[in-house]
Amino acid sequence: MHVNPDDPRDVLKLAERRLQRLEHIVRVQRIALAASAILLVIVLLASVFSQQQQFARAIIIDGELCCLVAGQKEAETVRQRIIAAARGDLPGEACIEQKWEDTAVAIEDRPVMSVSEAVQHLANRLTVKVEAARIVVDGNMVAALPSTDLAQKSLDTLKSKYLGDQEGTVVSQKLQPEPVICATGVRPEEISTDIRQVVQKLSGAQGELRTYTVKAGDFPEKIAKSNNMTADEFHRLNPDLRSKTIHPGDKVNVGPAAPPITVITVLEITKEEPIQPPVDRQYSPSLKRGEQQVSSEGKPGVRKITYRITKHNDVQVNSETVAEQVINAGEPKQLLIGTGDAG
Repeated sequence: MHVNPDDPRDVLKLAERRLQRLEHIVRVQRIALAASAILLVIVLLASVFSQQQQFARAIIIDGELCCLVAGQKEAETVRQRIIAAARGDLPGEACIEQKWEDTAVAIEDRPVMSVSEAVQHLANRLTVKVEAARIVVDGNMVAALPSTDLAQKSLDTLKSKYLGDQEGTVVSQKLQPEPVICATGVRPEEISTDIRQVVQKLSGAQGELRTYTVKAGDFPEKIAKSNNMTADEFHRLNPDLRSKTIHPGDKVNVGPAAPPITVITVLEITKEEPIQPPVDRQYSPSLKRGEQQVSSEGKPGVRKITYRITKHNDVQVNSETVAEQVINAGEPKQLLIGTGDAG
């Protein structure tokens, strides 16, 4: 198109056309820039998404990789759920006995578990311990309760079990062997919340029967007598020996299994008991020599006796007289003894 530079209208039209082309170029460049920015964002998002898919959280138990979960939060949730499920309603602090670690690792075609799947996968492989009060006898745990107060209450209840409606006065009461209460981690299934069950366990027979090694010259009746048993009781504990001969070195049962704790109770009981009336002898010449005649039966007296009784659980093992007092001597029995000659 021919433009006359001396014609202002031609010059103005030319300028308008150049401006339109410039605006078009700017719009195209803006669209291209926006498209580039969107493409860059897509590339960045794809890169981040790719990295998230390539890494997960490995749960490692005692140095062994056990499973993968999505992240650190999921790994901690797995740990807390396992602890909570094992602890239940027990109040003590709980922890996993094995060494627990979790760290970021590359997936490398390994499956990533959900929290529920990981809990189910690990639950049977882990041991959870809950802080509780253990009752220990001779270095062995015989019971465990949720708290020290409940453990002490169990021991006090055990003592009172063997008082009941006992007559007399309690002089002393102790547990043998002396139990120790200590707080430590215990498996939840070993912890009892029922004091009655604990008392029953502490007072019930446990372990093996008491045994004796046969020596030269021993025979069943002798062994039974030396262990405060009858021959029948001995054979009930040793049914196989009825048709056998025992030899030195053999082991035989001589007593039932003992409870882990024995309650030793010492009581003093005071009783009134009758005493025979004293005999007042009088010699009578009116009776033939050697003859005797009761002229008055008299009346029995009364004495007060205090016994000290020792019991192991509910079995009396000893009794001794510690005091005796005559309250009423009674009326003497009158006995006539003949001194006369035979007529």
